Amino acid sequence: MFGPKPKKAESMAASAPLAQMNLKSAPPIEEESNKGEQSNMPNVIGKGTVIDGNIIAEGDLVVEGIVRGDVTTKTSLIVGQSCTIEGNILAQHAEVAGRVKGTVQALGLLVIKSSSIIDGDVLTKNLNVESGSTFNGRFTVGSVTSTEPKAVKRPEAAVTEHSEVRRSASAAAPSLAKV
Repeated sequence: MFGPKPKKAESMAASAPLAQMNLKSAPPIEEESNKGEQSNMPNVIGKGTVIDGNIIAEGDLVVEGIVRGDVTTKTSLIVGQSCTIEGNILAQHAEVAGRVKGTVQALGLLVIKSSSIIDGDVLTKNLNVESGSTFNGRFTVGSVTSTEPKAVKRPEAAVTEHSEVRRSASAAAPSLAKV
């Protein structure tokens, strides 16, 4: 009753190497000289997370949750299959597999996956569209120089100088369109 309990001692001894192993595998603490450098790790907004407000990221961004606001990143954006964004997107490069209600602007390459649903205009320098994707809006493909997101409202009579594409869910697309 008052003596040591052998089971606890054994379990503590068994967990000690595990604790040491976890400490050894932990990433090193960032030194003060590295504070100004960007991390290679992407920012991740996980499935089940809801954000009401704008997101501005310096590095890569992966979104699987719900965002009600604009999303801006200076590098790459991945909109996961479970993601819903109700706002404008501005990124250097973007891959959309989820739902977007707003303007999507990629200064470089935009990849629209087969599972994506986009309700809004798309402005990009280069475009890849997979068969099965759904979008309602206009595409401007070619020279995109603005770093400011375009407004969600679009004039009905406007015509782009590069190309204009309208497609609904019932329209068929080639297996991979590169414009």
